[in-house]
Amino acid sequence: MINKRRNTRIPISGVAKIEFEDQGKIHSIATVIANVSLRGIGVYAYDPMKVKTAVSITITFVFSDGSLKTDFLTGRIISNKKIGNTYFIGIQFNEEIHPENQPYLSTCFF
Repeated sequence: MINKRRNTRIPISGVAKIEFEDQGKIHSIATVIANVSLRGIGVYAYDPMKVKTAVSITITFVFSDGSLKTDFLTGRIISNKKIGNTYFIGIQFNEEIHPENQPYLSTCFF
């Protein structure tokens, strides 16, 4: 299989809280991070999410010094694949990770 991705995926240890609006209500899903790139993130969740859903993402992960750090992003769901009792969800960020906006995550790339 040929990898057509533009950006390298980096595995990180952490969790992401995904928030989205559905029928006028804000919903929140706890996920485990599989990997992250400059333009997106892959997460595992027990709940599916609709493709094209706009989301806010709070990412908390183990930083290089062993501490927990949190960064925030927005994006949209681009894939949702069922794997056993869980789902692998692909999220494309609205903007690329940048040191000004995501000071901790950006250290993984710059």
